[in-house]
Amino acid sequence: MSYTEYHSASLHYSGSVSYPASENGGSVSYSGTIPVNITVYVDTDEFDRSVRHCNTSLNGLTAAVIATEAAQVESKKASSKRIADTIIKGFFNYVGADLAQKIKELAAKCEATFLELMDQKRTCMEKTTQMRNDYQMISKRYSKIFEDLDRETISRIEQLDRPAFQFAETAQAVADRNCNSDLLGLATVSANENLQLEAVLSCSHVKMQARNLISTANEYLKGTYRLANSVSNMLTEESEGHDIHLPVIYFESVNSDNQTVSSIYRQESGFAPSGDSVDSHLRARFMSDGIIWEDMPAELRERTMSYFNSLLQAGQQDERVLGTIRELMERDNIQTIK
Repeated sequence: MSYTEYHSASLHYSGSVSYPASENGGSVSYSGTIPVNITVYVDTDEFDRSVRHCNTSLNGLTAAVIATEAAQVESKKASSKRIADTIIKGFFNYVGADLAQKIKELAAKCEATFLELMDQKRTCMEKTTQMRNDYQMISKRYSKIFEDLDRETISRIEQLDRPAFQFAETAQAVADRNCNSDLLGLATVSANENLQLEAVLSCSHVKMQARNLISTANEYLKGTYRLANSVSNMLTEESEGHDIHLPVIYFESVNSDNQTVSSIYRQESGFAPSGDSVDSHLRARFMSDGIIWEDMPAELRERTMSYFNSLLQAGQQDERVLGTIRELMERDNIQTIK
């Protein structure tokens, strides 16, 4: 767009003029200011036309770029869709072909397994039929043997208890004769008498068993009473007084807390007193200050070791265990109360 500019300024001038020598010869200086006004007209029509042409060209280029970008995006979309469809189709075709191949292989295996199972079923059915026939044949054979054994056993029992069977047959024949005869009243009386006789015999048998039981219980009570008296005579303190000698072992050891632990080992017997009171009394006696301990005499120790070794041999222990027990036994001296 054309426009006009106005500029104003002042120009300063100065100088000097020399003139030839004369009566008043010399030089003259001068100076002054001149105002200047300048009007500038700028014509921009040609530039404006070029700008408008460039703007038009830029708009066309922008439209072309946008159209090209849109076409490129559409082309990429179409290409991506074609590629995706191709990949998916190829994947499903591959999976389908693989599944079809595996189905064929499994179908062939199933058919072969089915044929094998049918063959095994036929074999099992044949073996079942054979086993059933063998069982029936063996059962018939052994059934005949058992029936023969039963008949032979019955015959032998009858031969062994022939009097009892004859008595039963005679009694049954009498009962049948009384029931089958015309004298029904006599049959009723005979049946009543037989029942009374059987009741009397049963009562007699029960009484005999009760008497045997009472006699056995009496003998048992007598033996228990004699045993109790014997034990009482051995353990009860009598008026004259006597001592009871018990073999015991008193053992002391020191635990990890430096505390003395005592133990008592004695033979368990029904003829000897037992219980915690006895052990407590013995432990108190062993721990009293009035008891004097001394080493066991050599003769007594030898007899004790001999008896101890015999007990070890009778126990049938392992040789290593026996050696450890003997080593522990021989390591310390056995002491007895003086």
